[in-house]
Amino acid sequence: DADMMSAMPADAMGGMDADMMSAMPADAMGGAYAEMMDAMPPGALEGMSMDMITSIPPEMVESVDWANVPADAMEAGFASFQDGMANGMSPGEAFEAAGAAADPYMPADMGDMTADMMSEMPPEGMQGMTADMMEAMPAEAMQGMDAEMMEACPCGAMQGMDADMMSNMPADAMGGMDAPMMANMPAPAMEGMDADMMSAMPADAMGGMDAPMMEAMPADAMGGMSADMMDACPCCAMQGMDAPMMEAMPADAMGGMDAPMVANMPADAMEAISSDQMGAMPADAQSAMQDMKPEDDGGIGAMDAALGGDMAADPAMDVNPADAALGQAMDSAMDQGGAPAAGGEQPMDSGMAEAIVDPAMDDGPKDDDQGGGLAG
Repeated sequence: DADMMSAMPADAMGGMDADMMSAMPADAMGGAYAEMMDAMPPGALEGMSMDMITSIPPEMVESVDWANVPADAMEAGFASFQDGMANGMSPGEAFEAAGAAADPYMPADMGDMTADMMSEMPPEGMQGMTADMMEAMPAEAMQGMDAEMMEACPCGAMQGMDADMMSNMPADAMGGMDAPMMANMPAPAMEGMDADMMSAMPADAMGGMDAPMMEAMPADAMGGMSADMMDACPCCAMQGMDAPMMEAMPADAMGGMDAPMVANMPADAMEAISSDQMGAMPADAQSAMQDMKPEDDGGIGAMDAALGGDMAADPAMDVNPADAALGQAMDSAMDQGGAPAAGGEQPMDSGMAEAIVDPAMDDGPKDDDQGGGLAG
């Protein structure tokens, strides 16, 4: 083990060979020290595995941050190390050669990164990214990102993103996004999203959305939404929606809406739902809008507005103008004449009588009228 290795005299390692080295437990290398490594025959180091190399004490390889070394860099470095030892290099020289071989796979100084440098980086090189490294990167460097690089990036690195970096990213790079990466994204970073980026994103990535992220997103980014993306979105994220975002939403995207999402939607967003959007909503979401109490934002009112009418008002009656005039005249006569006298009818003023004649009955003078007499 490591304690036994550290207690061994350095010159005892002179008898090691590759088979003996490969049979040694990896963690035993934790007891190695510089003199011991120098005393080891070059052929013996050919039996070292990657686990053994990573177990070597940090002071032996102080320039290497093993925790952040991408897998491809480790493999290239190890192959170079073995090759160097097989060709008579000292352990120190072999480590130096290994570092040079791993460099192309290692992220550069993030502050000096450019779009060209980013585009030349193997996707596996993004595996070592951290939030601090991402934050230090110039926004313009994100123009070199692609979907494979995004997919290889640890989700925690997304915490270093900002709006400028997002707006510089090619839309298709969002094809590598997933829900854990989205969940780690700072809300202000979503201000850099647009419709093309949204439509390029896998639907399940929306599972990482929350209300502040939704609220920060430009309204026109909603133009890239689909029904599958809506379906994957947590219902509480709907609390970040507003009227302009709803207006920009494709109607068929509302096919992913459900009742809990409706219940979380602010009133102004509800009122912006169009008839096409309403028609695309599943039945349970439509029912949720109808069932909402007025104080809950008046789902009925929102539905009524979407359908373009006033559901609360009765349709206006189509009244015949002559009937209306007759009714008004009779009401007026009753008001002026009062109740009929006992034993008979109240005489009606002649002018009033003329007023209540139904115009439809007044046919005008006939050709055979002879001064009011009968035709002879």
